[in-house]
Amino acid sequence: MNDLKRYLGFPADLSYRAQIEQNLTRHTYKMHTVFQLVILACQILMLFSISTLPGGPFVKPRRTAYFCMYMVLVLCTLLSLLTKALLKEKIMERYGLFSRMELAYIILICFWGTAVTLNDQLGGNGLNVFIYMSLLAAAVGLMKPWQSLLLFGGNFLLLNVLLPYFPDPYGADQSFNNMTNSFFISVLCIVISVTFYRNRVMSEYDSIIIKEQYDKIVDINKKLNQQVIRDHLTGLYNRNYLDTVLEKQFQNVRSERGNIACLMIDIDYFKQYNDKFGHMSGDQCLRAFAGFLEQEMQDRMGSLVRYGGEEFLLFLFDQDADDAIDLAEHMRSSVEAGDYLCAGADDRHITISIGLYRECPAGETSLDQFIVKADNALYEAKRQGRNCIRQI
Repeated sequence: MNDLKRYLGFPADLSYRAQIEQNLTRHTYKMHTVFQLVILACQILMLFSISTLPGGPFVKPRRTAYFCMYMVLVLCTLLSLLTKALLKEKIMERYGLFSRMELAYIILICFWGTAVTLNDQLGGNGLNVFIYMSLLAAAVGLMKPWQSLLLFGGNFLLLNVLLPYFPDPYGADQSFNNMTNSFFISVLCIVISVTFYRNRVMSEYDSIIIKEQYDKIVDINKKLNQQVIRDHLTGLYNRNYLDTVLEKQFQNVRSERGNIACLMIDIDYFKQYNDKFGHMSGDQCLRAFAGFLEQEMQDRMGSLVRYGGEEFLLFLFDQDADDAIDLAEHMRSSVEAGDYLCAGADDRHITISIGLYRECPAGETSLDQFIVKADNALYEAKRQGRNCIRQI
């Protein structure tokens, strides 16, 4: 029973139903509009043709019936097109209303085809209109399986219940042929409609699942890329970032002759810090110091890299000539005053030494040469007692 209910209802995961129906509404909007425009053009042509017949459209009751049915379909089609045009901007928000409008129009098409077919019987014609209008509705309409079953099954019953009241003018008994042909056509329409609906829904469902999986893969790749270029302990960029992303930034600024400054920062006597307080405290110190550096780099154009161990590399781009020196001194004095400290480490003061190299504007010096010169300046700062800044 559950399988039958699922087959006659929504075939995909119900949690995706709203999204799938929205997508189907967007995809079928243009197709249904074109379909209705074709119907409108054909009915206007039929109205013109019947109006130009000798005696006009009202000379016989049967001809009058044709004229009225053509006019009804024209008016209903115009009303549907006008309503959709007015709701076009809100079609995604009101996709349920759009679906009901399209279903109502498909029902009209089917019953209209039955009415024309019944009128055809009075002239000795066959089931041609019933057949092609039913097939058209099955191919174009987007109906749930149970809706298709009710519509085409109900239309079949309606036709065969009313056929005896519209006898063949030549006295031929076509009831068995009409019932057999209309039955097979109705079954065929149900199969076509159900198949098209399930295929469209499952196609949208597959597209959504594929997109979700793709987005997950992209997100995982982004996280993996971040892990590749991020230092695990501090969360700062690492040397992989230095060799890939930062190299490109550096080349762009240098090609535009912008200002470049490189600061090599080292925590003084960090080995002794680890020996005294332990490696866990040392890691805590590095994280706190990295957070302090990140705050100092806010609103500045540049990059901050953990170069290795207790060494940090800071690049500043397009800053004024004195900004690098001012920033270096501010960081040195702030660390000396304990501004970097995290909670529970008030007695664990550190100092830093900074080596600075800058070019204003940048010349032909490479990224590696910048780093080497800043490192040489850092060596000089250490040689002269640490807790100071030296510039080359």
